[in-house]
Amino acid sequence: MDINWEIECDFRCEHGKYYQFFVSDEVCKTSKGKVCINVYDCTFYANRLKNRKLHNYVIREIRKNQCGFVGDNPAVCCPEIGSGIEMKMNEEPVDEITLNAKHKNLYLLPTEDCGMTTMQFRVVHGDKASLGEYPWMALIVYAMPDGLEFLCGGTLISKRYILTAAHCVVSNIMGVRLGEYNMLSNQDCDDTKSKCAPAVQDLLIESIHVHSEYSNRTNHNDIALMRLSRDADLSSEYVKPICLPIEDIPDVEGQLLTVVGWGLTETGGRSPVLKKAILPQVSLDKCRKLYEQRDTIVETQLCAGGHKEDSCNGDSGGPLSLMVPLGRFSREVQFGIVSYGLKNCGTEGYPGVYTRVNNYVQWILDTIRP
Repeated sequence: MDINWEIECDFRCEHGKYYQFFVSDEVCKTSKGKVCINVYDCTFYANRLKNRKLHNYVIREIRKNQCGFVGDNPAVCCPEIGSGIEMKMNEEPVDEITLNAKHKNLYLLPTEDCGMTTMQFRVVHGDKASLGEYPWMALIVYAMPDGLEFLCGGTLISKRYILTAAHCVVSNIMGVRLGEYNMLSNQDCDDTKSKCAPAVQDLLIESIHVHSEYSNRTNHNDIALMRLSRDADLSSEYVKPICLPIEDIPDVEGQLLTVVGWGLTETGGRSPVLKKAILPQVSLDKCRKLYEQRDTIVETQLCAGGHKEDSCNGDSGGPLSLMVPLGRFSREVQFGIVSYGLKNCGTEGYPGVYTRVNNYVQWILDTIRP
C-alpha cells in the first residue's frame, strides 16, 4: 500500500470529514520549534520507512507528528533539521514490540512453526470444528468428587507451556490433555473415517504461574501459564502450538475473530466435539457501556460477540484468535483468552470479555524457561 494513501486517509478522512491542511514547499516551523517538511525529505522518517520490520511503527509515528501536506505528500514535524539533535541512523524505537523481539527467552517460543495447520481450507460458516483444525487446543483436567472432569480450556504455546485464564487455575488440577477432538470417542476420525488422529496426550503439570496482579473480583490480569512435566510431542499434525502476537501485528478492532472450545451450548449441555464460533470484535467504549453496572472494562481486556454466539463457561481459558499473514504463510495468532461474560451464555447484545494477550507477551516471555 502506498504510504501517502495510508497517512492521508487517516488524516483527512477521520469521522467522515475531509480536512485540508497544507504547508508550502518551503521549510516551516511548528509551534514546538520542529521543522515541518515533506516526509520524504525528513531523513529521520525516510530511512526508517525502508525497514519493513518497523513499517507499522513508523506509520503510527508519522500520523502522530503530521503537520500538513506538501503537494500530495504528508508533511511531518521533523526533529533533525535545525534542531541540534544528533540522530543515529540505526536507531530503532524502543517499544514493547521491539523489546519482545529481542527478549532472551523468545527462542523458547516456536515462532517459525506456530499457528499452522495441515488443512488446506476452513469451513467459515458452521459451528463444528474439523479434525486437526485447531491443534493447539488443550483441555484442563480437574479432580472432582464424581471423578475427573474437563472444566477449562487453554492453548499450547510451546512444547512445554499452556496458556490459560488465571481463574481456571485451582488446586485440584490433575493435568492437561492435548490432541483431543471428540471426548466420547476412543479414536478421533474425520466424517469419512479416511483420516484418524493418534491417541491423545495426557500430561501432568510441573508448575503453575498466575499473574501477580490477577484479581478474582474484577477479573483483571486473568492470565496464567502452566508448565508441563515433560515436553509435548509435536511430531503429530494434531498437536501444534499457536502463535502469540510477538510482531507488530495490526489491531483486531473491527475484525471477525474465532473462539474455540467444548463449552456449554445454547441448550445448556456440553459439546463432546470441538466447536468454533466467529465473533465480531466490540470496541472497548461500547463494551464499557454495556457492563458499566457490573464491571470495569480496562485496556488489557477486549470484547467480542454479543450476537447469540459466544464463548461459554466450559470454554474459559480458551483462545480468541485470528488468521494473520506472517512471513510467507498465514498463521493463527491468539489475541484473547476467554475470561468471562454474563451468566446466561450468549445473551443477545452482551459480548464476552477476554484477556488481551498483546499486553502480556512481555510477562509470558519473562515467565517461561527452558
